[in-house]
Amino acid sequence: MKKVESIPVVRNIYHYVYRNLGTIIGLIILCIVVSCVSPEFLTKSNFLNLLKSNAVNTLISCGMLLAILMADIDISVGAVVGLAAVSSAYCLTNLGLPVLVAVLVCIAVGLVIGLVNGVSIAYIGVPAFIATLATMSIGRGFTEILSGGISIRINNDSYTSLGTASLGDISIIIIYAVVALALTWLLLNKTKFGQYIFAIGGNKLAAQYAGVNVKKYRMIAFIYSGFLASVGGFIWSARLGSAAATLGTGFEMDAISAVVIG
Repeated sequence: MKKVESIPVVRNIYHYVYRNLGTIIGLIILCIVVSCVSPEFLTKSNFLNLLKSNAVNTLISCGMLLAILMADIDISVGAVVGLAAVSSAYCLTNLGLPVLVAVLVCIAVGLVIGLVNGVSIAYIGVPAFIATLATMSIGRGFTEILSGGISIRINNDSYTSLGTASLGDISIIIIYAVVALALTWLLLNKTKFGQYIFAIGGNKLAAQYAGVNVKKYRMIAFIYSGFLASVGGFIWSARLGSAAATLGTGFEMDAISAVVIG
């Protein structure tokens, strides 16, 4: 035990496994059972498909993580995914705008909704659940208006290639997810911003008395969440070559589940 405690990395792994032993055992049992039922489960192609299928949820969960660490929540992320995807598809198909403009519009949607959430929650004092519920409803409304309630097809190979390209056997959307994970880890563990997020989640009043600009960092966290959700919308629309009015429905629950379980 002393040897384990003397090495920081080993110590962290040991404590992580100890705290999550039940979940890890359950996952191992599940993998064994599914492998017996389907021999294709433990294959490279299936593993890569699982990573690709969960890439968007990974992006959204990274943003949701910051909100939950602050003892807040962001249930607008699913609506942001849908509105961002439909906005970019509308720009490309209906307006004939260049790919770069469509991508920037897509990202701007997430940044604006994140800013609205952040200002409402941090500066105006609206509870996070109420504020993000409102932006979720507004986002869904705009999505229906832009799409007309139907899927918008994207016939632009340059745009769709941003979601379907691959590096060897690894899909580019897996790379997007890995970058988001790495960026979020760095922000939370290697910057003052991450320390402030943990401090705010622990005790907002104590963090404020310690000199932390609580309102500012809460707002930034929601902007980050909106940004990652809009990237998720971009990935979905590029991967599918279309954007449906219902895209993103229920994604917020997947993200919350991923954060809580993870």
